[in-house]
Amino acid sequence: MTYQATRRDVLGAGAAILGSLAVGSTTASGALQTDGTTVTFLHDTHVHGRFANASAAELSVSRYFRLMNDIAEDTDTTLRVGNGDDLASSVLSAVFEGRHVVSTFNAGGLDFDTYGNHDFDMGPEVLRDRVSDSLFTWVSANVREDGDVFAADQGAQQYVLTDVGDVTLGITGLITPEAPEVTSIGENTDVLEPASALEDVTEQMQSDGADAVIVLSHLASETARTVAEEVDGVDAIIGDHAATLLEEPEVINDTVLSFVGDEYAYLGELALGVGDGGVTDHEFALHDVSASSAGTDPFVSLVQDHYETQLERQLDVVIGETTEPLDTRQSVVRARESNMGNFVADTIRADVEADVALMNGGGIRTDRLYFEDASEDNPADITRRVVVDILPFPNNVVELEVTGETLLAALENGVSRVEAGAGRFPQVSNITYTYDPTAESGDRITEATAGGDPIDSEATYTLATNDFVSGGGDGYSMLSDATVLVSSNEGALLSDLVIRTISEQETISPTTEGRITRQGEGS
Repeated sequence: MTYQATRRDVLGAGAAILGSLAVGSTTASGALQTDGTTVTFLHDTHVHGRFANASAAELSVSRYFRLMNDIAEDTDTTLRVGNGDDLASSVLSAVFEGRHVVSTFNAGGLDFDTYGNHDFDMGPEVLRDRVSDSLFTWVSANVREDGDVFAADQGAQQYVLTDVGDVTLGITGLITPEAPEVTSIGENTDVLEPASALEDVTEQMQSDGADAVIVLSHLASETARTVAEEVDGVDAIIGDHAATLLEEPEVINDTVLSFVGDEYAYLGELALGVGDGGVTDHEFALHDVSASSAGTDPFVSLVQDHYETQLERQLDVVIGETTEPLDTRQSVVRARESNMGNFVADTIRADVEADVALMNGGGIRTDRLYFEDASEDNPADITRRVVVDILPFPNNVVELEVTGETLLAALENGVSRVEAGAGRFPQVSNITYTYDPTAESGDRITEATAGGDPIDSEATYTLATNDFVSGGGDGYSMLSDATVLVSSNEGALLSDLVIRTISEQETISPTTEGRITRQGEGS
């Protein structure tokens, strides 16, 4: 599929009135040593359902595709490829179930994508619909359903053979083997061990005439390196589940590995010299999107603007109701047990099935008591906008393995600056604790339990939290070196998770129940 054909399919010939914008761009330089064809891969996606980077709105999908298509202009030997984790999780995803991403990728001219774990977050039926909507082709060697690739009836393939110049490329994909544990792949979907699945598919592609084998990868970088060592005949592995950034590709067992992080900060340009004997040489350019002179793609911008306009309307859609007021007052969430803090902490603990959960009170915003008149007889409607306002930060759920000693240290940190109203104050799930705000910092926790039993400093616990806290934010440095069981790349976006939970429960009734006690004051 060509860039021009895709855009005509999406927008029609009348879109030509938007005109063209000539913007130069730096490309991979030099002459590849090849007696065949130079094939360029512009990669990758891994956009988490977002139209822009969370901390930099100018790094947008329309700018990304503009740079991509400026580089690819007037060449038939360039492919635009993704590596999954595209459809979720974001507020847009909660509203449009990934349709917004597929529409922008269609408009931008993506050629191929593969499944990432977050693409299954909304369930297999929704993903099948998105595959059906796609003008690009989804490929996977190790996601199977009833013996075939997942969503085969909707157009997905285990691999694709595509002629580029004078050579034939075999293109497939791989998902992280942890996907069944961190997302909703469905009862009939299997994830095969990546190396053995890729070995089988590589042999098939070569038997069918592939001159080179390319893998769109949603494996963590270390797993990808292992696969490259174990599987012969793979020419390139593109993309990384763990969002690793390499300034230059690595070569392992004659396999070129190229990783450029996630979302819209960087665009990789990988040129491969392909002949009858496979890849003979490679060159690479890493494009810093923020430093580029690229404008925005007018076709992608039209689609982006449409969905963003619709989002504003959809944020005011009712997703459920509450029979209790929801307390996000700063004086409460940063000093005492809050029923909204309990609900958020319970939600993230249930999502990853952790022993306990800790949510920093500063991550719960708006400083309001919502729905003061809510009761069982008079439940109040909750809209998406309420949840997004309360949880505005782009934090993802993380699960850690910690010792009881570390957990106690985390609670001590959480109450260490309560008199200053610091955001580190811990709202918790399956934990109770008592603290003395008048004691010296470091000696304020006077009692703490997990699962009803005193926290054992020698025991091990699984802890659900958010990636800001797990990364050492708000003073939680004791968690930054903990063993990660579910990473931020695997965990759900917090606001999206809470929206989905309220939608599923339909009616919520969060209360306070004595989880947190201030010494001498009661709960």
